[in-house]
Amino acid sequence: MNKKSALQLRHKFASTRKHSVSAFFNLRVLIGLFVFLAGVFLVLSGVGTFSNAFAQAKGTKPGANAAQVERAKAGLQLTGDDFWASTHGPQGGDVLALATNASGYVFAGTLGGGAFRSTDNGETWTAVNNGLTATDVRALAINSDGYIFAGTFGGVFRSTDSGDTWTAVNNGLEYPFIISLAINPSGDIFAGTFEGGGVYRSTDNGESWTLINNGLTNTYVYALAINTSGDIFAATWGSGIFRSTDNGESWVEVNVGLTEPYIISLAINASGDIFAGADFGGGVFRSTNNGDSWIPVDNGLTTSNNVNALIVTSSGDVFAGIYGDGVFRSTDNGENWSQVNNGLTATFVLSFTTNASGDIFAGTYFGGGVFRSSDNGETWSEKNNGLVATDVRAIAVNANNDIFAGTYGIGIFRSTDGGTSWEKVNNGLSALYVRSLAINSGGDIFAGADFIGGAGGVFRSTDNGQSWIDVSNGVITTDVRALAINSSGDIFAGTYFTGGVFRSTDNGQSWTPVNNGLTCGNIWSLAINSSGDIFAGTAGCGDGVYRSTDNGANWALVNNGLTSTDVAALAISANGHIFAGTFSQFGIGGGMFRSTDNGDTWTEQNSGFTAYDVNALAINSAGHIFAGAAGGAFRSTNDGDNWTDISSGLIPLGGNVWALAIDTGGYALAGTAGGGVFRSVQSTTTGGITLSAVGYRVRGKHTVDLSWSGATTDVDIYRDSNVITTVPNSGFYTDSIGVRGGNVRYAYQVCEAGTQNCSNEVIVRFGGPPLP
Repeated sequence: MNKKSALQLRHKFASTRKHSVSAFFNLRVLIGLFVFLAGVFLVLSGVGTFSNAFAQAKGTKPGANAAQVERAKAGLQLTGDDFWASTHGPQGGDVLALATNASGYVFAGTLGGGAFRSTDNGETWTAVNNGLTATDVRALAINSDGYIFAGTFGGVFRSTDSGDTWTAVNNGLEYPFIISLAINPSGDIFAGTFEGGGVYRSTDNGESWTLINNGLTNTYVYALAINTSGDIFAATWGSGIFRSTDNGESWVEVNVGLTEPYIISLAINASGDIFAGADFGGGVFRSTNNGDSWIPVDNGLTTSNNVNALIVTSSGDVFAGIYGDGVFRSTDNGENWSQVNNGLTATFVLSFTTNASGDIFAGTYFGGGVFRSSDNGETWSEKNNGLVATDVRAIAVNANNDIFAGTYGIGIFRSTDGGTSWEKVNNGLSALYVRSLAINSGGDIFAGADFIGGAGGVFRSTDNGQSWIDVSNGVITTDVRALAINSSGDIFAGTYFTGGVFRSTDNGQSWTPVNNGLTCGNIWSLAINSSGDIFAGTAGCGDGVYRSTDNGANWALVNNGLTSTDVAALAISANGHIFAGTFSQFGIGGGMFRSTDNGDTWTEQNSGFTAYDVNALAINSAGHIFAGAAGGAFRSTNDGDNWTDISSGLIPLGGNVWALAIDTGGYALAGTAGGGVFRSVQSTTTGGITLSAVGYRVRGKHTVDLSWSGATTDVDIYRDSNVITTVPNSGFYTDSIGVRGGNVRYAYQVCEAGTQNCSNEVIVRFGGPPLP
């Protein structure tokens, strides 16, 4: 890759991740996603079966002890009108920044998921996004007062309460695309920007900012570092390193000996030696004279990839985080390096921090999350409990309502309880960049993946995801962006990079290319109607949709009226109407199209649709159409004639919805960029059921009154996930549990009898401290 092409790629890396076609849309990073956060609130009627809202009895009966009132958990909160609730999984994410405060709290800045905090050395994480309206946290810095500063593509945010709340502090920050931060011993804050701004300085704790670019000829400031004398070093992408010895008033280029001008990381040791990490495999450089001259220090640094992160520990050891090669360590000031990746299962390392005990934390990309080493890098362990910032590109649900989520970078996760909990199921799955999922009538699961790191293609599981085998058989050698299965069990794989369509008639054992008449081989979507006609959406060719009426043997272009031809999603309703979700071109076109004549003609259906880059489509049993887009989620209840924005509850609000599915109970599932999986608060196919509860004691025994509304049949009463009784739909039931004592909790839910149309979950607790 030449430097000009790489520069173009770097611009994309810093700007957007919403367009996912490799040939013309970048895969790497989101820009400007916004988060909607409501305050913590009491929930008695609840907002969804799998929300993080927990209700507690608040009333008493005469002579009875009241159970404690419990509030919604901290983190990503919901309002009573939200359409979606987070399932709090899968765990992981892209961790762009890390920092540790004086109390040992660790903060992680993620791409799309905002900020997370750990108060127990990384064992658990909590989202801390109250007031953080830009959730791409690219830089973190903490001053001597413990104030935290977060650099985002929405400017700088400040927290004075360890992340509990954030305030935007952007006065004077005319170019708000912040990618680096540093604070000097006097408390002055310096912010480096994506290309176009340069360096800003605040001398009043972020209240106001001044641009200080005198002598700084490159405004793409990837990293900042400050030595004990207050000298500031700015690493630029393309012009090497600049130094200021007057608190940023003026800058001079200090590149003697620096043979690679694309510098993306900096670190300074206790002796003042400076280490600079380069892009394009340029390695590490060291200066022992305050930047006056540099020498390469690469012995043992066996990598041709970017040095994204550098850190010097209190013992003087230097660690380098490499994009794709994990972590290297030098114990002799950079003279020699050795790779230290034991336990580091995610090797795209972007960030570091360390604490007073010498523990090292590494933030990774492609969903890997955070890893911790407590033995100076000898071993690493994943620490992602509660860190939900994953990039979910595919969702599928089987007949048992097990949910499978395909992530981009960390493989496949499975939930067998409707999204309450998730487990990674990657045994045998060597391709971890999953783009498509499909399940046949026998329950066999097929996963299509991009070819990254030498693995990709189609994988199959015949045991509900417990194990996978590669069934590409050397035939499928390009990225698999779409999968579809017809009523006969024939599988169709849509591939990108001119691969076209492949068909398997033996459950994936063998594949045959079926591309006759298909002049564009960039397949991004597939759908099959009840007659067996196959529709293939293409991208990057200007062709649009192809149709095959003979099981893939021949294809014909069917684009009459389809004015946007990059077709990322296809879905077919029970009445045979075909819906195509398309991408805009530089903001022109895109959105939704419908065909009512089997693809012969198309009409634009964008009334109420405000996001025109559509990634995913799903249709429920009522014929309601759901669209996931770079900009949120939308629903049409009248065959696409009109659309309503249903993004409320998504984190980030208006973010990128990659994938959609409808489970067996009619609940909608959304896979997002940076927020994991969300589930609709209510079933989308029947009326919602709302449950509330009051707990009290009768002669010391636990008793709970349940009341509900919205059910239309007899209801099953669930306590702790087990049906305890089925009762008429009276709207009221008393559960006389007959148990005495304290520190006990019960989880209640009511469902229409024999269905999964259920209420919100309500937790009632007797005695003991509040729930964590």
